[in-house]
Amino acid sequence: MNVTNTPIPVSLMGQTFSANDERMWHLNEIHKGLNLPDRKSPSEWRNAVSVELRTSGNLRSLDGSGTFADELGTIAYAMWVSTDFYLMVAGAFVAMRNNAVGELRSAKTLLDANMPKASTLDMKARGAGLTWTEACRVAGIQQSRLALEALVTLGNFVYPVDNFGAREGSPRPHKQGFEVGAFVKVSSDFGNREGWRVKPRGLDWLRKNAEAVNLRVAEVKARKDKAQRDAKARLKENLKASSPEF
Repeated sequence: MNVTNTPIPVSLMGQTFSANDERMWHLNEIHKGLNLPDRKSPSEWRNAVSVELRTSGNLRSLDGSGTFADELGTIAYAMWVSTDFYLMVAGAFVAMRNNAVGELRSAKTLLDANMPKASTLDMKARGAGLTWTEACRVAGIQQSRLALEALVTLGNFVYPVDNFGAREGSPRPHKQGFEVGAFVKVSSDFGNREGWRVKPRGLDWLRKNAEAVNLRVAEVKARKDKAQRDAKARLKENLKASSPEF
């Protein structure tokens, strides 16, 4: 697989956008598909950055077809739209690139590159199973904690609930995953934060779905970052409003 010549799709807010043969993304499709404000239409992007990108060929406008941009131009457009959108787009491209690199590796190379004593881990997977953190590192999945939430949004994992329907503990695979032997429950808390481990079948599934998981992780992270910034902004406003004026 030639990563430099193969157009790779990028996932944004649950939608997938593909580059053309010249590795250019259609900014109008992104603008329309994500319901961005009219004032943030690519045709309205007229500043020093867009002028420079047009001069260098990173940004192109075609009559009747819209505006196209390479990765650099797309990220720059996202930055012009908003800080939150920029962080989401940049994160999605990082996830896309990491996955493309991962696809070039064989399973053995992945093991050797991501964890020491790969053969030992492989044996561990066949035996007691791998912890979630170990499995993510072997499969090339980023940010194991966020990956659990990402898998919930993808419908692959669920939150356990108590008798009153309240969430209890961290996400885990559906019951079927345990029934088919992809995952196994563990009784000891030592080294088993989640209460279950990943077996070879589950590890293979994680490898095959690493791209989708990593892309969704980028989206989850962007939403969390936005929520934190919004919370800080509200706190700052509340403190300002409650401060006495002398």
